[in-house]
Amino acid sequence: MTKLKRALLVYSSRPPIADYLKAAFNAMGVEAECLYADENTLFDRYVIHHVNKTAHNLRLLPKDRSFFSEHPKAHLNYRSLKLVEAVNAFAPDLVLLIRGIRFKEEALIEVKKKASLFGWWVEREERQSEAFKEIDLFDKYFFMNSSCVDEARKRGIKNAALLFHSVDTKAFHPVDCKKRFDWCFVGGRSDMRQRFIEEALKVSSNGVIYGPKWLKKNIFNAPVRRAFKGAYIHGESLTRLYGETKVVLNITNWGEEAAKRTGMNMRVLEVPACRACLLTDGSRDLASVVEPGKHVAVYEGVQEFRTKLAHLLKHDDERERVASEGYAHVTVAYTYDHVARIVSEAYDVLAGR
Repeated sequence: MTKLKRALLVYSSRPPIADYLKAAFNAMGVEAECLYADENTLFDRYVIHHVNKTAHNLRLLPKDRSFFSEHPKAHLNYRSLKLVEAVNAFAPDLVLLIRGIRFKEEALIEVKKKASLFGWWVEREERQSEAFKEIDLFDKYFFMNSSCVDEARKRGIKNAALLFHSVDTKAFHPVDCKKRFDWCFVGGRSDMRQRFIEEALKVSSNGVIYGPKWLKKNIFNAPVRRAFKGAYIHGESLTRLYGETKVVLNITNWGEEAAKRTGMNMRVLEVPACRACLLTDGSRDLASVVEPGKHVAVYEGVQEFRTKLAHLLKHDDERERVASEGYAHVTVAYTYDHVARIVSEAYDVLAGR
């Protein structure tokens, strides 16, 4: 059987999923390199984007169209060219595209001539039509949402499989520090998230917020402005924040009816890996990864969110039990070593046919 030796990992630079996977592949003896698909040209950023946005706002151009669709420095064309160039230069056995960021079809066809092509869809299930448009171009296509795999099977698609998020335990780990905050939230502002954060502030004003657009949308909202600490936090600063917080909040912004959606974001694993207590909204897939009430605390709706947050802040023993049991579970069962092994084994099977 042919064994995987070289892998090219393609995603944006943040969150650094490609970097986590590179370390995992290297640890198992696979040479891996990263291509960051969010790298862009100054011409696209300051000219193309500005002109198109103005034209869209003035309704001179439909929002799905661009005046520069064929320009080589337009981001889609630029990153597609960079993908082909990286494959030619590195000569990988496998190219893993972590999806959500689109590439031109002709670039994917060119890549598949020279390497096995895998995809991993890590976006919300509402966008699954984008994945199904391209899935036939891939040798294997993983989804983090069980509903997408179910839909693929209904369509008779044979190359789809389920692969949940994982956690890098070197990046997310327990920090020996005192608890400074009752709660924290990391993520961009939305109307739905605003409702939950205002409820959290009613429970305790000793909370912190990191993420874009919170200040812009809360000019006259003093409690939110006091809680806001920055538009972005990452790396060891983020890990320390989780360690300094009694209850870390996860508000996914995927809708409030957990019973209807699948998948989950990275925070479900990253916070427990820091031995911190996570209060999260649910999904149909959540219990497949962590046990609600044991590894994480779960709420449904604003009222239950407020009640459970208040309860966890009052009950230190329960909060610490959830943090400890979550840590013991995710650091054994859901590391990127597992993802690298699953991807590598899928490649070996396909290459051996």
